[in-house]
Amino acid sequence: MAPQTQFIQEEWLKVLSKGMITIPKVWREELGFEEGKMVQAKKVANQVIIESIAKPAPYRIYTKAELEQFLKDDRLPKKLAKLKDA
Repeated sequence: MAPQTQFIQEEWLKVLSKGMITIPKVWREELGFEEGKMVQAKKVANQVIIESIAKPAPYRIYTKAELEQFLKDDRLPKKLAKLKDA
C-alpha cells in the first residue's frame, strides 16, 4: 500500500472572547464539521487537534419541563429540610 500523502494547509486564526476561534468554511466542509455536531479535541504537546467523530457523543438535551421536573424531584421533603437546617 502506498503511503498516504498529507497536504498541509495553514491559516492565521484570531482567538476571540472565551477562547473561540472560527475554522475556515472550506475546512469545515472538507472535515464534515456541521453546526450542532460534536467534535473531539486533543492537546498533544503544544498542538490542539480537532477531529470529527463518527458516532454521536453520549449527551442529551432536556426540555424545560423535564428540567423543572428534575428540580422538583430533587427537593427535600419539608420534614427533612427542617432537620437539615437544625
